[in-house]
Amino acid sequence: MDYDAVFGDELIGESILDVEDRFFNLEWVNLDEKPIEYRQIYHPSSTISQGVVKMWMEIIPADRKELTKEYDITVKPLEYFEVRICFLNCKDVK
Repeated sequence: MDYDAVFGDELIGESILDVEDRFFNLEWVNLDEKPIEYRQIYHPSSTISQGVVKMWMEIIPADRKELTKEYDITVKPLEYFEVRICFLNCKDVK
């Protein structure tokens, strides 16, 4: 949602995930580390993606009090790189 105090909230898009399908999929349940997914966000009025959500999903039983693992989801610091490109055997280059 686009939360806006002036013009009102608007739906940017949505991504639908079938949790029941994951819960009963033995291959997904047996994975120790759940894979990171990139899910497209779509608005009902368009077939063009409105963005991407980077996520993972775990299903934790309600009777389990503690989480199995804490995740650090802070943004990683920027890294700067120098890229050098060599062009060899060029013809007719101005």
